[in-house]
Amino acid sequence: MESKMLAGVFMGEGVLEIQQRPRPELPGPDWVILENEGCGVCGTDLHILSVPPAVAATPGAILGHEVIGQVVETGPAVTTTNVGDRVAVAANLTCGLCRYCKAGKSLHCENWTTLGIHKDGGFARYMAAPERALHQVSKTLPFAEAVWIEPLSCVVNCTDLATIQPGQTAVVIGAGPIGILHGMMYKAAGARIIISDLAPYRLEVAKQAGMDVVVNIKTDSLAEVVKAETGGWGAELVVDAVGNQFGTALELAAKQGKIALFGVNEKARPSARQYLITRNELTVFGSFVGENTFPRAIQILESGAIKPSVMNSMVLPLPDIFKGIAAARQGEAVKVVVTTD
Repeated sequence: MESKMLAGVFMGEGVLEIQQRPRPELPGPDWVILENEGCGVCGTDLHILSVPPAVAATPGAILGHEVIGQVVETGPAVTTTNVGDRVAVAANLTCGLCRYCKAGKSLHCENWTTLGIHKDGGFARYMAAPERALHQVSKTLPFAEAVWIEPLSCVVNCTDLATIQPGQTAVVIGAGPIGILHGMMYKAAGARIIISDLAPYRLEVAKQAGMDVVVNIKTDSLAEVVKAETGGWGAELVVDAVGNQFGTALELAAKQGKIALFGVNEKARPSARQYLITRNELTVFGSFVGENTFPRAIQILESGAIKPSVMNSMVLPLPDIFKGIAAARQGEAVKVVVTTD
């Protein structure tokens, strides 16, 4: 096994460097070492690398948290995982000891930390992970689909909260990876999907992914399209996958409809007509990543119920990650995947 490896390291505001790093050692007896098949580039990574950053990360940490890998070494206290196992990594680590963890609300852990943001992650050939973060993945599931497990686990949390019935209409605002994943999940449930974005490339991928109606909001009125497609009723469900579209979502929802706020933008201050929530008896809720949703995400992908690989716009070796980041920022890629061979 190599003693050195290339790694994508966050060096501070807006700076990602490809460096030679030593192969990681086991941090503790219940940790493992993974040899990574590859890692998806998440919108969170783009937020970390924006100036100013929209998400805080630890300088010196190896980024990348959408990881699929094979176990190559186990600590002496590891009991459920073996060398050779193929696994996905649930990168968000909670303490289990704070008041929220003890109340069964680990998504709000006061000591939350994330592999690939605060600790070394998957933009490297090898990484360390605790056994409790690992989920077995079939070796027959193509990597192109398996790399979607982590983002899908987040979306499953939201789609569980916002159920939809066959024949109903869901509007998804934002045709990035998360927006299209929402659309694919609701499409699999029998809903009709209207999805909007500003980037023609993303909308073309959304069409290939099976979305029923794609709307370029630079040229068309989303409100008018929704009105026409629903006979004036509005959509039973509206998903804001951007993080600043609450006001728009209120205008699109049918009476007694639901609005799911998934996108994260801490600085957004959208104006909203509260009257519409009351008068139209709308249900509005937020959804943040996922809790215990990895098994469901794996089950969905292994069953073939959805195939997100249609969104894999670029598969690049780690040194070329900057090309993928630039394309994603410009709306010329949906999902960028980094391989670490």
